[in-house]
Amino acid sequence: MRNVKARMATHQVEPGASLRHGGHSRRLSRRLADPAQSTWASLHTDLLDLIASRVLASDLLDYVRFRAVCLGWRVTTPCPRGRGMVDPCFHPRQWMMFPEGGGLYPGHPALLGYVRFFNLLTGTFIHVRLPCFRNHSVLDCPDGLLLLRHNKSTVICLLHPFTGDVVLFPPLSIFPQLAKLGCFISDFSKIQDTRFVCAPVSVNLVGTVTMMLALTGLDRVAYASTGDRQWTPTSWKMKHLYSALPFGGSLYVVDGGWGLEPSRILRINPPEDSNLSSWSVIPPQMVTQCPVKLLRMLQLVECNSELLLVGCDSGHSRIVLFRVADLLNGVTTMQLTSIGDQAVFIGGWNMAVNSKSLPSVQGNSIAVVNEIGGGLAGRGTLPLYDLGSGTWSQVFDGHFLDGPVPRPYSLVLHVATCCQRLYWNSGKILCFNTDV
Repeated sequence: MRNVKARMATHQVEPGASLRHGGHSRRLSRRLADPAQSTWASLHTDLLDLIASRVLASDLLDYVRFRAVCLGWRVTTPCPRGRGMVDPCFHPRQWMMFPEGGGLYPGHPALLGYVRFFNLLTGTFIHVRLPCFRNHSVLDCPDGLLLLRHNKSTVICLLHPFTGDVVLFPPLSIFPQLAKLGCFISDFSKIQDTRFVCAPVSVNLVGTVTMMLALTGLDRVAYASTGDRQWTPTSWKMKHLYSALPFGGSLYVVDGGWGLEPSRILRINPPEDSNLSSWSVIPPQMVTQCPVKLLRMLQLVECNSELLLVGCDSGHSRIVLFRVADLLNGVTTMQLTSIGDQAVFIGGWNMAVNSKSLPSVQGNSIAVVNEIGGGLAGRGTLPLYDLGSGTWSQVFDGHFLDGPVPRPYSLVLHVATCCQRLYWNSGKILCFNTDV
């Protein structure tokens, strides 16, 4: 990729080096030119394929470096560029767009077109030059890809930040079908708010990319595939779409969660060629029902490759954590008390990060970037819940959402901005005040 500028630890890599031969890779290539080292360059194709598949399963950028070792390895293995969208193996799932803080949202002139990305597992940071942020806003970051909306035309595109591959979708301005379904024109403005979109990506065997949008402001889901001229919304409507999360190519949502009404976890699969006509009509089946007496303010999050359900007890004094797989089997008493080194962040976008390489980020904890944890000092205080001790603490003195955030800015505050879409786009952010 010609527009990548990576910073690994203290090393600065020039643009394009992460997808071409970096300095380390060139030195290694020269060593492999030595006859004594030539056996590495002539590894059997089957063995190279096995190593490449395992490296790719670990991280896309490690796979790029693997291909840069020598010409033989590069020729033998598939190039991500051109396949970054249509082959899910090349989706950068471990990577998340990382707002800079200090009011420097992606696309800010002071960043010179560069956007930072953060590896959830290793804590690695890289800078990528993405000029498209001059006229696009970010809606979501599914599978590490960027779902963007053009600020004027409202055309939707899906961008692979490391290969530059792009897939176009129809404009997201007004769904004419929604008017036919009885939606008021005033409701259409809700789909323009980037805080109310969640988008899983799926790719079929012939390379057609399908995007589903969970429109929490309308309690509906819509989809479009490459080549479609319009989005197709569901004719059915959920009671209250409280939380949504892409997982395994499907969309999992929490429906309900208000008052004494039971909450349900629904799974919405992407449409297939065999059910295109019925997808928007037939409501999804319930995965499981959540006990009302246990959970409030339910959220879904992926942690350690598992789907977890996070909520508060009725007094908002204790976090309750379940594996959805356990709930599916009827086990409602097996609450999780440990997630190891993982730290879960709950906000407009939920995620789990590995705390080992991240100073100030506490493992086996849940940081809440919204109103959950009402026993603390009110809205926006970024309370932290220790799963081991079952106690709350406060990350800093101040209001994370209402700002200004007091200095110094710890890394845990910057990680939290990944979960709050108010920090993602110009004009829609509550930024760290640089004048404090």
